[in-house]
Amino acid sequence: MNLPAGYRLERGLLWPADDRDCAALVFDTVPDMDHALKHCRQFELAVQAGGNMGVWALSLAAKFDRVVTFEPDPKNFRALVHNTSTAKNILSLPCALGNEAGTWCDLEREAGNAGAHQVTMGDIAPIVTLDGLNLPALDLLYLDIEGFEMMAILGALETIVRFKPVIAIEDKGLSDRYGYSQGQAEKFLATHGYEVVARPHRDVVMVCR
Repeated sequence: MNLPAGYRLERGLLWPADDRDCAALVFDTVPDMDHALKHCRQFELAVQAGGNMGVWALSLAAKFDRVVTFEPDPKNFRALVHNTSTAKNILSLPCALGNEAGTWCDLEREAGNAGAHQVTMGDIAPIVTLDGLNLPALDLLYLDIEGFEMMAILGALETIVRFKPVIAIEDKGLSDRYGYSQGQAEKFLATHGYEVVARPHRDVVMVCR
C-alpha cells in the first residue's frame, strides 16, 4: 500500500503520522462502548462524533444497521473515509456537531494528539445540528468532541426528545472554554428524564427512563 504523505499505518488503519498519543487510547477504549450498547433497545441508527480515524464507527457498524459519524478535521477525515470505505453502513460527514447550523469552525490542534482537537471559530468545516438532519431514528448518541458536547446536545434536543436514545458523552472539564461547567451537560439531560447508568473512564452513559 502506497501511503499518502503525512500518514502511517496503525493496526492496519490509515493514521496521521505525527500522532503520538491518540491511537493507543482510541483502540484501548473501544470496550467502553459496551456500557452504552447494553442499554440500547434497538440497533437501527447510531450517531458518533468525533469520528477521528473511524475506529469507533467501525465497531458500531458491526452492531447497528446504520452509523453516522462526524469529523471536522480534514486530515483525520481523510483517514476516516479511507478506513471505513468498505463499511457500506457508515456515513462519514466532514462537519462538527453543534447548535448553530450555518456557521463554520476551525480546530485548535494539540501537537502529537490527533484526538484532542477542539472546535474554535474559523472556516475549515461547517457546523451542523443533528436536528437539521431529520433522522428517521436514533438509538445511540455517542459524543467525544473535546468539550463541545453541550452544543451538540442543544442542536440535537428535538431528536433526543423524539427518539430517547442512549446518550454517552465524554466529560473531562473541557467544556469550560465554551461557557459550560463540567457536569452541566449531565444535569441538562437529567431535566429531560435522563439518568446516569455508567461512568466508564471519562465518559458518562445516560438513559431516559
